[in-house]
Amino acid sequence: MWSLVFTVPVFLTSMVFMYIPGPKHLLDTKIVNMMTVGHLVRWILSTPVQFFIGRRFYTGSYKSLRHGSANMDVLIALGTNAAYFYSVYSVLRAAASPHFEATDFFETSAMLISFILLGKYLEVMAKGKTSEAIAKLMDLTPDTATLLSFDSQGNVVNEEEIDSRLIQRNDVIKILPGAKVASDGFVTWGQSHVNESMITGEVRPVGKRKGDPVIGGTVNENGVLHIKATRVGSESALSQIVQLVESAQMAKAPVQKLADRISKFFVPLVIFFSFSTWLAWFLAGKFDGYPKSWIPSSMDSFQLALQFGISVMVIACPCALGLATPTAVMVGTGVGASQGVLIKGGQALESAHKVDCIVFDKTGTLTIGTPQVVNTRLLKNMVLKEFYELIAAAEVNSEHPLAKAIVEYAKKFRGDEENPVWAEAQNFESITGHGVRAIVQNKEIIVGNKSVR
Repeated sequence: MWSLVFTVPVFLTSMVFMYIPGPKHLLDTKIVNMMTVGHLVRWILSTPVQFFIGRRFYTGSYKSLRHGSANMDVLIALGTNAAYFYSVYSVLRAAASPHFEATDFFETSAMLISFILLGKYLEVMAKGKTSEAIAKLMDLTPDTATLLSFDSQGNVVNEEEIDSRLIQRNDVIKILPGAKVASDGFVTWGQSHVNESMITGEVRPVGKRKGDPVIGGTVNENGVLHIKATRVGSESALSQIVQLVESAQMAKAPVQKLADRISKFFVPLVIFFSFSTWLAWFLAGKFDGYPKSWIPSSMDSFQLALQFGISVMVIACPCALGLATPTAVMVGTGVGASQGVLIKGGQALESAHKVDCIVFDKTGTLTIGTPQVVNTRLLKNMVLKEFYELIAAAEVNSEHPLAKAIVEYAKKFRGDEENPVWAEAQNFESITGHGVRAIVQNKEIIVGNKSVR
């Protein structure tokens, strides 16, 4: 932000105000010989950007050169310093000479530093959003848990609410209907259905009874469960998923490794080509290799050659290959994690463009997230409406997601009634993992799987 505060006026004085008569007259006012107000203003405004706001590039360059390599910071420092000090030389020469018209490039160094800092700022913002995606994964586990204490006979003698991070292995945790499972473990008491879609992608709740495993962060649908913790902390499935996402972000993609290899040679090559450009134009000027009319009135052949050499260096500074690749990998894996897609590193992300067919092995992965009745097949001569009147009367007493889907579908046969009243169900019995049984209108109604009988 401070960089923009100084750079925007530099840009306006060099690129905009020079075409507006009033400001142009003021900026062209001579101070000393040929040095103008515009030269001095741009010099003053660009200096803090070059040496104070851009000091990180000097620090990075020093550390890189000390280790015997040249990174992007070296290129940025060289390019901006070349533009800045050439401008200083040009302005000072104009102040010393009554005939020399200065051409400065203060806006080039200031704007280049501002643009690169803007890129780094956007990179930090992208990393922050990625961190939010990981934090959302961690938030899937509840903040608190109900710890049970037992006597020697195995009876519950105390319930205590504790921080879920304090759960130890072999602790027994009580999970109420609608609550999240606090830890990986297995059921020691109770029957219920657990929504495991956050792990498996399958929206259909899974029946759980004594001895069945459960995963931390999944949602208990209806019954009360007692869970014995087996994997806590970094051993839990959710923590391992978070570690997978973090390691995927840290791992270098093949193209990033290529960028690192190229950058080792890129900076020296740019410096070589920049020097070669200056030398070629300088020698061409000395030996009349181009018309004298090509040289602006405010320059000589040496300055013209120097300007071309600086241009090569400045243009090469913000190398997209070195700056953008790590951010792209980090953001890609972070956004995927927030959408429930886990990407195992940059290599998988990079090869994704070759995919032309995706096969899903979970029926619930592509659904809307709640079960719906899609088809009905009657095996006896029976009116569909009467069939659903009986079924809904029994299922309305159940908390099972499939029961709710059936009742919702049955409402279609009641027209515009928002809360229809169903026939009374007598002797209602819910058999967890199997179905329900009841007497409706003197008929025995059984709804569920084959084992409900």
